Amino acid sequence: MNEFGVYRVTGKREYRGHTPGAVFEAILDPSAAQRAIDRGDIKLLRYVTPSLVPGSYRLPPDWLEPVTRPNEAPAGASLVSEEGS
Repeated sequence: MNEFGVYRVTGKREYRGHTPGAVFEAILDPSAAQRAIDRGDIKLLRYVTPSLVPGSYRLPPDWLEPVTRPNEAPAGASLVSEEGS
C-alpha cells in the first residue's frame, strides 16, 4: 500500500482546491510536496502507511462460495450417459 501524507494549508491562498487552514490527505509527488513546503503553502503533519492488523477486519458472510472440485458437476446437473463407451 502507498504511504500518504496529511497536510495543512498554511499559505494565504488555496492549495489544490483546499482552503487556507484546511487539513487534507494526499499522495503527492515528493518533489512537488517539498517545493510547496519550502514556499510555505503547506505543512506536512504526518505520514500514514495504511495497514490491516490481523483480526481487525471481517469478510461478509456471503463473500466466498462453497469450494467445488474442478471436475465435480454442480448440484442438480444431469448425468452423462455411458452408452457408446
